[in-house]
Amino acid sequence: MWATFYNVLFPIILIAGLGFLLDKRFRLETKSLSRIVVYLASPALVFSSVSRSTLAAEELWQLLAFTVLMMLIMAAVSGVVAKILRLNRKTASAFTLSGTLINAGNFGLPFIAFAFGDTGLGRAVIIYTGTSIVANTLGVFLASRGSASVWKSLQNVLTVPLPYALLAGLLVNFGMIALPLPLEKSFALLGNAAVPVMLVILGAQLARVQLGKQLPLVSFAGGIKLLLAPVIGVALVRVLLLHGMTANVAIIQTSMPTAVISIVLAEEFGSDTRFVSSAVAVSTAFSLFSLSILLRIFGG
Repeated sequence: MWATFYNVLFPIILIAGLGFLLDKRFRLETKSLSRIVVYLASPALVFSSVSRSTLAAEELWQLLAFTVLMMLIMAAVSGVVAKILRLNRKTASAFTLSGTLINAGNFGLPFIAFAFGDTGLGRAVIIYTGTSIVANTLGVFLASRGSASVWKSLQNVLTVPLPYALLAGLLVNFGMIALPLPLEKSFALLGNAAVPVMLVILGAQLARVQLGKQLPLVSFAGGIKLLLAPVIGVALVRVLLLHGMTANVAIIQTSMPTAVISIVLAEEFGSDTRFVSSAVAVSTAFSLFSLSILLRIFGG
């Protein structure tokens, strides 16, 4: 467990810690950073990853289907729990957002890279793409529902560029569009900024976390996220006939804590940013143990 923490999690925590200290010193403008991630860096990362992927088409679609189904199930469960708890509209939006979105980027990608190497990382990037699609469609809708009408929430979904970046990446990958080398390098360079910027945002938001009375509810949301996801994952890999390393990477990658992008979306579209930030902090802390156990079971 110590080796996993030191080699995989410590570098991630270090960058977020620098964001934490920077915010304490300068009070960062996180909304502007969030917009860089939503509208530039994250779409560029997805486009660059998908356009250069060497996975077989069948495996690519299996991984995308696995990821989308996983997140839809988690959204349904979290939404039902929020209704049972009779949470107000804004808190229910944040609760469901926290249970749905997966930190497959700034936690998942380096974790899988260290645990499974480049072969596992290629699969992890496709899963990250799936989580990004859901985050920038269903996630935008859920975040918007904290303060906007259904129609406005749907309009917000259409304004984010990531789904269009995925489509463009697939067209390039399948040879339907030839991308000039300068554009390819530009998108790759911009995409490389996504993960570190999200980690800095995470650290800055954690510097502002005030758990207070929300701690039990936040812990409950984090517990649902970390305990239920691996169970659903094991069932889905059997249904979708995923095997070996592909199945193991899929289960672990979708069992990550609440995504940093949920903070970005909550801030951009009017959900409860404090609740979501707290959920990211609590689920990330708990995941230090849960991911170490999963790695022993489905080890790389």
